Amino acid sequence: MQPRLLVLRRLVIGEAGRFPQLGRLFHERGPGRTIEALTTMFERLASRGVLQLDDPHLAAAHFNWLVMSIPLNQAMLLGDDEPATPAQLRLYADAGVRAFLAAYGKR
Repeated sequence: MQPRLLVLRRLVIGEAGRFPQLGRLFHERGPGRTIEALTTMFERLASRGVLQLDDPHLAAAHFNWLVMSIPLNQAMLLGDDEPATPAQLRLYADAGVRAFLAAYGKR
């Protein structure tokens, strides 16, 4: 959500059609890396019985977007380069965690 990264994301999205390797690289080093780290953690939590998962990678992608989609889409689609406030980010994160646990938490 840092302004310089939002600018870079816009650039990559705009050029991904002409330079698909650029999009792949951005994904691998950004969202892909985050999702892989979450996958590892969710596998551990599932093995301890804290989460109920059939596909840890899919659950990690769900979690990532539950937390990131609102502020990222606002920044990307509305051109709002002002970072969300810490209070707003906490609200999105807390709501994303609640939704995730409703789907994947121990029942």
